[in-house]
Formats: sequence, structure tokens, C-alpha cells
Amino acid sequence: MNNTNFSICKANQEQRDYVLEQFPKLKKEEREKAIIYVAVNEIDNIIGRILVTEKDVPNPITGKYWYIINVFVHPNFRRMGIATELVNEIKRQAEIFEILYLYGSANATVEASLFWFNQNFTLNSYGKKQDNVNAPLLYGNYYHLFSYRIERKTLIPNNTFNCIKRASKDEIQQAIDTYIFDDKKKEYFLSKANDLLGFVAIGDNENIQGTIIAFSDSMQAPLDCTRLWINVFVEPKCRNQGIGKILVYEVYQYAKENDIAQLTNFDITEDNIGFWYEIGFDIFFWGVNASTGKRGTTAMLRVK
Repeated sequence: MNNTNFSICKANQEQRDYVLEQFPKLKKEEREKAIIYVAVNEIDNIIGRILVTEKDVPNPITGKYWYIINVFVHPNFRRMGIATELVNEIKRQAEIFEILYLYGSANATVEASLFWFNQNFTLNSYGKKQDNVNAPLLYGNYYHLFSYRIERKTLIPNNTFNCIKRASKDEIQQAIDTYIFDDKKKEYFLSKANDLLGFVAIGDNENIQGTIIAFSDSMQAPLDCTRLWINVFVEPKCRNQGIGKILVYEVYQYAKENDIAQLTNFDITEDNIGFWYEIGFDIFFWGVNASTGKRGTTAMLRVK
């Protein structure tokens, strides 16, 4: 094993110029504002680097995020923890500068996916997925998006007045019929009827005040773990009482007990982003849809 000592430091001007030469397609503004940290060996040779740019978090959340453009370690110095230390330094600096999130994307290779997963980032996949999960992975046929919330929060319910119980199939069906109006989405949920699990919040009059529905899904190869896709529905007259948070917490506890890696919710809008943000989820912002004019958003929370 290579026992080379290394140190992590902010790149000086000479080191910046050297790193930026590797990224000729970066825009001028991005080059000027790039945040670069390097790993150097005993003779000050660069053996690793991390390059990020700063951007505004889209509305309605106010703040900045850092987008990780590149993490690289020279092949001769890998498996020494250099990449992990580079990411940890960026986490520390992001906290100092009150950055909300770290974002990025990577080819879904074994090495890249496991690296970001082990750094406690939340992950989501996009692009063409491999139909035959038993076939060798065609690296690059889809990507893992990754996100890390700098201010970590513990999901704790703040309301104990509701009775929470496991939802029956009829109660899950009732929630789908009542709250899902899009025919395609409803059809999708019904196609998973046998796999759905849920919990309901019961009021004093034995009425259902809210329901959470979830189904398990692979985090996508090469990660050998499972996530839960969740959807929360609360009766309009019962909102802003902490019911949604209690329901999410119940699924969170279920996930912890059943070795689930992550909770993911793709069904959020600008109206409810605040809810997911306040209870500690990573909010990953996608581009604006050209036809609808709306920005896609995913909320994610690591469980383990």
C-alpha cells in the first residue's frame, strides 16, 4: 500500500491555473468563482483535487449551494482516503460560508456510486436504466444525482395527539381515490397495489386525518440497497397541525427497522417544498420543464 503523506489546502493561484486548465469548457464567470481545494504530497505535487461552483438555490428556498464539478485523485494515490478528505473539507467550508447544499452528478459506476453513498449523500438516478439487472452494468447508461444538506436535522415528531396505525388496503385505496387526480399517476399507484404500505393518522372522531403511502424500490445498480418512495396526503382542514410530519416519521422509523437506505419523494411542488425542507430533507432542484414552466423537485432523506 502507498503510505504517502498528504495534506489538503485551498489552491493558490498557480494551483488554480493548473486545475482549471483541465476544464477548458468552463464559462469565464465559473472559472473566476470556482472554489478549488487540492491534495498535495510531501513535495507539494498535486495528487488530488475538488472543484465546485457557487449558485443560488431556486425559489422558494433562499440561500446558496455548491455544485461539485469534479473530484479526482491521481491513480497512483487512490485508496488512501484522499477523495473522502477533499469532500470533508468542502463540507467544512460550506458550513463556514452557510451554504445550504452540495449537489452533483456522476456516472453510475460501482466506484462513483458507492463513494457518494458512503459520504452520506442522498442519491437519485436518471437516464436510461438497464432492463436486465443480471447483465453486466453498462457504465454511463444512467447517472446518479447526489445531494448533501449541510445543516443536518434529526426527524422528530412534534405532535403526539394523533393515533397512528398501519393503513389497511382499503384505506390506501381510499387515499389514492381521494387525493390522486392525474389518471396516469393513479394508474401507476394501482399497478403497485400489492406492494404499497402506509400509515394513517386517526382523529378523536375516528376519522382519517392523513395518510402516507410508500413502496420500495432499488437505489439502482450498483448500489445493493433499497429506498422507499413516499407520498403524504393530509385532509385540508387538518393541515398545519404536524400530522404530515408524524406520518413521515412513522415511515422513517419503519425504514430504520427494515434496513431501508433512503426516503424519496418526487411528488412535491413549490407549495409544499417548505414542509420537506423544514423536516430536514435534501431538496434537489431539476431544470424548468419547457412545456409546463414548472421546476421539477425531489426531496430525499438518508435513513442509514
